[in-house]
Amino acid sequence: MVRTKELSDFQRGTVIGCYLSNKSVRQISAMLELPRSTVSAVIVKWKRLGATTAQPRSGRPHKLTERDRRVLKRVARTNRPSSVATLTTEFQTASGSKVSTRTVRRELREMGFHGRAAAHMPKITKSGLQAVTVADDIKEKVKLDLPKVKGQLLIFGATNWDLIGRKEVPKAQVAFRNLGQNLWGPHRYSSLSDVQVSSVVSGPCAAHSLLITTEGKLWSWGRNEKGQLGHGDTKRLEAPKLIEPLADEVVVAAACGRNHTLALTEGGTAYSFGENKLGQLGQGNQTDAVLSPALIQYNGQPLVKVACGAEFSMVVDCKGNLYSFGCPEYGQLGHNSDGKFIARAQRIEFDCETIARRVAIFIEKSKDGQVTPVPNVVVRDVACGGNHTLILDSQKRVFSWGFGGYGRLGHTEQKDEMVPRLVKLFDFPGRGASQIYTGYQCSFAVNEMGGLFFWGVTNTSRESTMYPKAVQDLCGWKVRSLACGKSSIVIAADDSTISWGPSPTFGELGYGDNKAKSSTTAQEVKTLDGVYTEQVVMGYAHCLVIARQDTPQEQETLKKLPEYNPGPL
Repeated sequence: MVRTKELSDFQRGTVIGCYLSNKSVRQISAMLELPRSTVSAVIVKWKRLGATTAQPRSGRPHKLTERDRRVLKRVARTNRPSSVATLTTEFQTASGSKVSTRTVRRELREMGFHGRAAAHMPKITKSGLQAVTVADDIKEKVKLDLPKVKGQLLIFGATNWDLIGRKEVPKAQVAFRNLGQNLWGPHRYSSLSDVQVSSVVSGPCAAHSLLITTEGKLWSWGRNEKGQLGHGDTKRLEAPKLIEPLADEVVVAAACGRNHTLALTEGGTAYSFGENKLGQLGQGNQTDAVLSPALIQYNGQPLVKVACGAEFSMVVDCKGNLYSFGCPEYGQLGHNSDGKFIARAQRIEFDCETIARRVAIFIEKSKDGQVTPVPNVVVRDVACGGNHTLILDSQKRVFSWGFGGYGRLGHTEQKDEMVPRLVKLFDFPGRGASQIYTGYQCSFAVNEMGGLFFWGVTNTSRESTMYPKAVQDLCGWKVRSLACGKSSIVIAADDSTISWGPSPTFGELGYGDNKAKSSTTAQEVKTLDGVYTEQVVMGYAHCLVIARQDTPQEQETLKKLPEYNPGPL
């Protein structure tokens, strides 16, 4: 058993001082070069044996810690006591802190509670506490268009959905452990031979996929342990199947997280389903799973974009406002907080956002650390990695925030960012970005001149790229679509499909049987010669392609590709 490092009184005091300055355990650990377990132990011991807050000076109410404020808010909302005195007693029982009714009353007023007992719901709605609502008479009416693309779906890569990203299949799925195979080259789904596909969707940490037909119908398949396929059960699906509860809706866009899904309809409403332990479905609660599509708690302007990270979600309305919900662990929600607090028994928990909350602040940071707010940010596109977010605004600027490891934010440092921060490279005339993409731990942008830029890392054993750098191998290629999974990259450019990625791979590069399985440099996918790729999408270890089939020659080329016929469960 590893013993906690013994600290001097001065070091312990420094840890507590940093904690009282609202620094997270991870930030304190990095600053003082101490193990996180040691920092957590010091804070927990101080909370148990010392006063939970600094002692007040005589005649002046003291300030509650952030943790105590959360407890107070929860007690006030849940119990609705009739007086401040009763609330104070209940709060002291719940938190273990000794405070006066005067302190409680003042804290409640600061939180926006009102009334004689100071224990009613706030008059002023704090952002994120209640669903965003806009009156019907000022709400815009929109009819979103389906993508203009149409073609046939091709798949390559890992198809043993329960094993992807794991050392072994979970016990509940052990009967299917040998189901699915690695497809080393492009395959057609025989069950989709007559289906015209308009869009395909997956995510860099997803083992499930979606397709949208040219009629706006949403189909899903893959891993389904948390109901992320939306069929009302948790049965894994080997081949695409129509989501019946959304059969009456015209779906124009969708997004996949690790175990949850968002779907956007032509009217600008969003449905969510799958895992909801951290509020990533935006339905106002935290539950284990939601097996069928349900509307997110939002009644604002119509939505036009949706995106999902591992355990969080982003939506954009028609006015260019950005909203987020789910896990705030690394600041990826953009609300200037990582939501961390130390619960009982030294356990760290997160104050998750369960309702869509507007991202209100965008900043620019100079080399010497000066922070300047950036006004008039109108969001046009959003992309999410595992634990970071990228947006593109109407002025072609790029902002990034969330987990900063391996340089994936492009700010030349590995620090986490709690609010959207401007990526300097794209903030010059003629150098703005036109497209953004994210991988699991990296980011991409295509600038106005058509140049592709990369930052972050795909192979953690190699050096990371701390700021946007041009991808020289693709200089002169016109990038139409790009996708990045856990570590592999696939690009549709001009008349070619290009891919590369480090070992281990599972066929997602599409090089074919008995060919090289991985590549550290960009290579053309020869198995797709003569196939015009409209869109590429990657899951954790599989790739999906929409292949154009407008001419008899294109149809003939596609017919030569092998069919994939997965057996029934």
